[in-house]
Amino acid sequence: MAWGSDTNTDEELEKLAAVRGYFLEQFPGASIRDSYDAGRMAQVFRVETDDVGGPRDAVVSTEFLEEYVPEKMGKALISWRVAEHLRAAKGGEVLLTSWGVEEKEDG
Repeated sequence: MAWGSDTNTDEELEKLAAVRGYFLEQFPGASIRDSYDAGRMAQVFRVETDDVGGPRDAVVSTEFLEEYVPEKMGKALISWRVAEHLRAAKGGEVLLTSWGVEEKEDG
């Protein structure tokens, strides 16, 4: 797998599209942007919508992205209630790894 600025494979692009689709479904009308953060080895999805009080970041580890096939990605995000965690995150950020979801606090 070649995450980041390297050329993404079709499967990687499908996985990123599946995650983006999940957020678009959970946050209708939101602006969803994503970029790779090499320092955290993660794809960061910024969700900008009026209903959560400011932008929220879902930091999706490459470990998580590599673990699931595109068809199962949405189910994993739903079962871990990622959108609910993102709405509740006081620090405006959640970290998603193959171990689960962690809300990050400010500071």
